[in-house]
Amino acid sequence: MSRSRRTARSRIAVLALMALLGTTASCGVGTGSHQFSMPASNTDVNSVAPMPAVEMEALSNDRRTPVYWLSESDGTVRLYREFVQVAGAGDPIAASVRYMLSSKPHDTDYFNLWRPSPSIGTSVSPQNLITIDLGKKAFGASLDRGLAERSIAQLVYTATAAAANAGILSDGIEPSVRIQVDGSSDFLAFGQIPLDQTFTRDATLAAPLWVIDPQAGSSVPAGKVDFRGLSASFSGGEFWEIRKRKPMHPLKARSVSTEPVASGMLPPGDGSRATNEFSFSHELGAGEYTFTAWGVDAATEKRFALESKDFTVTQ
Repeated sequence: MSRSRRTARSRIAVLALMALLGTTASCGVGTGSHQFSMPASNTDVNSVAPMPAVEMEALSNDRRTPVYWLSESDGTVRLYREFVQVAGAGDPIAASVRYMLSSKPHDTDYFNLWRPSPSIGTSVSPQNLITIDLGKKAFGASLDRGLAERSIAQLVYTATAAAANAGILSDGIEPSVRIQVDGSSDFLAFGQIPLDQTFTRDATLAAPLWVIDPQAGSSVPAGKVDFRGLSASFSGGEFWEIRKRKPMHPLKARSVSTEPVASGMLPPGDGSRATNEFSFSHELGAGEYTFTAWGVDAATEKRFALESKDFTVTQ
């Protein structure tokens, strides 16, 4: 991961954590001391290839459920997905939304600006209209328009993903989401977004590349390690690299060096999805590793949409 991206992401992640703790601060180019704002961009984000479509999560027997978070990438903020263990499977949508509102992502580059809600009500109509009723406290953060839009999209993606993953949606109908606050849609979310409307997935806000496996902080057995993710098509191609991490000083646990282990181009998907769902395996011995994937813009040869995951291989 580039130093500039790590620095920018760390800035927003720290501020997001402060928001969860009930502290106020400014972010990016915020205009006030209590305002979370979109970061100032020094990058031509138009050169980043968008996902051509973001398909619904497939019905799964896995006990993990998809939850979406925010992260800064290439001078803007986008949506990223993790699979997590969520309690309360009796209402999968409410359980996933509750986790999103009150938990932390596994990847420390991701963040969340929502607050916990004292109550969460959900329902799904035969037309795949998902209604979510939250308490006013969930919207306690003060956000600019850009972060408010992305936070609403985060909720919409998480709710529709949970419904699709649980198999409770009718086939052939795009799901939509209605958000209520204490039973009413007469509310301005984060002081920016009117809720007297229905929301659907906005594909332009999804990250053009993310890693599904291995997840950040996960442990996998030595041998063939599986790598999976989603990527849009970049004009200069899509690439990956595995590096092994090792301490540089025995008394400084956070001081690490890395050595390259393997690299290559992301393998193309099978054409069954509008996005490239890549999947491959690589033999790894015990140790600490970082897997990184990114796209390249052919005109500038710059890397974009860089995504890294630290993980452990056990003996």
